[in-house]
Amino acid sequence: MPEKDKNPVDISTSSTTNNYITRTNTEVDLVPENPKPDIQEESKLPPLDKGYSWVIMFACFINTIFGFGSFSAFGVFQTYYLKITFLNVPAETIAWISTLSIFFTDAGGLLAGPIIRRLGIRYTSILGTIVATTGLLLASFSTKVWQLALTQGLIFGLGCSIIVNIAYTVPAFWFDKHRGFAIGTVASGGSFGSLIIVPIVTNISNSHGIGWSFRVLAILFFVATLVGGMLLKPRTEYKPVNKVIEFELLKDPVTIMICVISFFAEIGFSVPMLYFPASLIDIGVKKDLATNMIMVLSAFSATSRILSGYLAQRISAENIVIVSHFISGTIMMAMWYTSRSFGVYLAFYILFGMFSIQFFSLGPVMIANYYDDDKISQVNGISYLAMGVAILVGVPSIGAIFQKYGKRRDYSQIIAITSACYLISIIFLVGLRYYVKKRKLS
Repeated sequence: MPEKDKNPVDISTSSTTNNYITRTNTEVDLVPENPKPDIQEESKLPPLDKGYSWVIMFACFINTIFGFGSFSAFGVFQTYYLKITFLNVPAETIAWISTLSIFFTDAGGLLAGPIIRRLGIRYTSILGTIVATTGLLLASFSTKVWQLALTQGLIFGLGCSIIVNIAYTVPAFWFDKHRGFAIGTVASGGSFGSLIIVPIVTNISNSHGIGWSFRVLAILFFVATLVGGMLLKPRTEYKPVNKVIEFELLKDPVTIMICVISFFAEIGFSVPMLYFPASLIDIGVKKDLATNMIMVLSAFSATSRILSGYLAQRISAENIVIVSHFISGTIMMAMWYTSRSFGVYLAFYILFGMFSIQFFSLGPVMIANYYDDDKISQVNGISYLAMGVAILVGVPSIGAIFQKYGKRRDYSQIIAITSACYLISIIFLVGLRYYVKKRKLS
């Protein structure tokens, strides 16, 4: 049965007293449907940062292993589509498969709130599992680009979006002191997922074809995220806002800057994920080694995500992301753009794995620090919507540039564009840092 709200209370806890963005005439004033718990009620709640909090972190970590880890498999699929399945299909057309999958995974999370209000956190997550698994199974029988765009793209993306939104939102309710570490660990799930999923998908696609790769991935996805979903529960009885988007939040300068940063960071990260393996093949690296290089990036990014979450408890998350984006944009031009050496490419991918993903792990931490608990899911959803728009606009455009100007072999144009995306995001990160500091002082 769905989780019921017998004596609803506001999800805000002691952690929200540290949230320094308060109501202004540009922010939504969400009047909580549920009153804050008094001291006696608070004492009856599960404790923060201990006990079942760690079970929640583990469950969300499992869900992101397959929710975001599956994106790494898309790099394998993209290479397979470009080099084997759709040799005569334009690159920009093929790009729509991964584009729609990532777009709906990012943008569809806004649906989670209204569904949670009706089904509860646990059953909403399980619903996402069923929808996403259905998409993967249908993709295994697809032989045309439009079929894969519908199954791998739309259906899988929407199901996955619900799982991911919940996985990034729930830890904020259960953690205060260790919130950065918890969310950073959950965010690392996608990278650890790559270490599991990529070799499985690569080996099966080589031996049994891409159809069986989808089927095995569907089975693993279903079992893992079903277990993760069953372990989830709210710390308090929780009813989110019954709206897909709270439009007043879009007037908040902080939300606007977060969305712009999300937009450029998503383009900056997605292009190397999709095209770097193919660029290795074009300098003479064998296909298996090229696709398995995704695991190198994943191993370093997983460690980096956890470390960044830990550091965010001591250093400003904004400063960490600013430095990381500067390094990412610089090494793309200094190493990937200028070289055709495997050794330099390997060094680039290691460094890119360490520094390119900081916003994706620390963005939810920043949002959890900026906003009260009853707004976190909404702002996370809006942020991922901006990422989805970036994918919808950016990846097909990159594919068209690669097809027309790069002739599917010259990567210099798309490298320069993605490098610029990281560097442009720094402008808004600096603006966000100073705006938040100014508002805090006022």
